[in-house]
Amino acid sequence: MMNSSITAPTSTLNDSVSNSSVDSNENAPNRYTLFVANIIICCLNLLGNVTVLVLICKRRLLGRTTNVFIFSLAMADSICSVGAIPYNLHLALDKSMSVYLCKSYYYALCVSRTAVSYTVILLTTEKILNILHPSRFITAGRCMFFITLVWFFSTAYNIWAVVFYTIYDSELVTSDELLSDSGRIMYGKSCFFSRRFDSLRMIFLTLDLCILFLVPCAVLALECCVIVRKQHGTLKQRFETYFYIMRFIFFIFIVYMTCHTPFEVATLTKGSIRDKGHPINTFYDASMTIYYSRGLCFLGVYIYFKQYVCRRNKLRNANSNKNHLELPYRGNCRGLSLNELRPHR
Repeated sequence: MMNSSITAPTSTLNDSVSNSSVDSNENAPNRYTLFVANIIICCLNLLGNVTVLVLICKRRLLGRTTNVFIFSLAMADSICSVGAIPYNLHLALDKSMSVYLCKSYYYALCVSRTAVSYTVILLTTEKILNILHPSRFITAGRCMFFITLVWFFSTAYNIWAVVFYTIYDSELVTSDELLSDSGRIMYGKSCFFSRRFDSLRMIFLTLDLCILFLVPCAVLALECCVIVRKQHGTLKQRFETYFYIMRFIFFIFIVYMTCHTPFEVATLTKGSIRDKGHPINTFYDASMTIYYSRGLCFLGVYIYFKQYVCRRNKLRNANSNKNHLELPYRGNCRGLSLNELRPHR
């Protein structure tokens, strides 16, 4: 009786592993292509964003509010790439991954996702306040303080990802198997939400969708309504002056919505499906590729608005002989706010 009770879960585990391997073999070519594409995108993403971080630090551009937010976005995309490259490399080579790689990948993914969402909110809010109230300066120090709060919230809120994601199924593995041979408990050689916390799965995924996507989208939509409403009023002349800044905000918003919307929908939909052969898994993998490309799209925006993200010493020379504040000019640093045209001391 004891032998039959021990072999039963083992046979169930072997059946599940064989079924998952059959399903993965059927979709192997498509999934392999996506994994390789993810590795290439993440490598380019990491290279580009690290270059941005080095330029900001080397040229001491953190004195400008815009570069504080760009630094935060580049840091979030770099962290996401650092976690995604080894994870996708293991999937592409069909190698077993450790539980530490699994948990660190999902933690890095969630932290970068949170930091990007709320950094975009702060960036948009700061620019709109500069447009509506140009006499009230929002210093770079205050922006750095709020960015620090965003990163503290991102690292603390996403601790649940470290607990819930694993590489083996606790319901199909006995304690004896776990202690004797950890190599036999690999469940499809992938990282997934543990069945032990199935009752909390949809709760946390829904909470994630609301906090990390719906709330930022609602705030950004509200700020867009404020811009549209004020644009046709007494501030019309001011909006024409700050048109370059508004274009910068618009491009950042478009990149954020384009890259995050498919990923958020696929994550929530996949949460209620356990079948590895379901078509939603292919959609989820494709949405991850789009999500990884966010950093490259942001780099394209930075390059396009390179005259807006300019060197600080140019601003100091341009304002050295000015004793009063003027409206933004359209030169090498066109479209700058009054706060960014203020002399740095």
